[in-house]
Amino acid sequence: MTQRDVLVVLREELARARTVLLETELTDADLAAAAQKLTASADALEVRIRAQFDQLLLDKAARTFRAAAADLDRLLEVRVGQRRKSPEVQRVLKRVVVHAREISKRSTGDVAAAIDALSSADAWTGPTLDALVGLVDTFELLARRRLGDAAHDGQIASLVDRAVSAAAVTCLHALKEHPTVIRDRFQLDKALVAPTMQVEERLASWFRLDDDGRSRLRRAVALFTRRLLDRATR
Repeated sequence: MTQRDVLVVLREELARARTVLLETELTDADLAAAAQKLTASADALEVRIRAQFDQLLLDKAARTFRAAAADLDRLLEVRVGQRRKSPEVQRVLKRVVVHAREISKRSTGDVAAAIDALSSADAWTGPTLDALVGLVDTFELLARRRLGDAAHDGQIASLVDRAVSAAAVTCLHALKEHPTVIRDRFQLDKALVAPTMQVEERLASWFRLDDDGRSRLRRAVALFTRRLLDRATR
């Protein structure tokens, strides 16, 4: 591999790691520590890439970075696997499945088939379910910030349930109302921009979000919408 090829590969790995860090909700100390380690090693590798080329130093920085990325990946895999089966996620999944079933009944043609594909819990696997896990985790974090330490689990669950319903129903209704672009993913993504922004504003009001909260909300809703559309239109 040439020097240029090595640098291209490393930059691609850095970009993927930055995306993972951006989308990861640091819900416990182990995840936070692993993310901090990956951030530091990614920064160090980026500095080394920009510096005068030195294969030995570059290899050392790359090994440290890749080890940190692998550690975070392992923690995320374990945590997401646990959360998929958690009572909180399963409770919310039942609500989303009911919404999909009801909206599919009021739809026709390809749109009805696309939405109906989401009306069974068995359809929610892999990236689709993982995006729902991320949405629930984000909303739980925002709900605890909004309601404070005195809030009990029932209050947290109620706010999370309403928020997930708002996000899911908005996306599903947008699918229903744009039947002509159901097979054109580019046009479908464009059609969902306005309703997605509207639901983000509504949820930001519910959670009384600051800039950090809005950023977390936007990332979680965008990923959930993208994965939901992936599953509905495949």
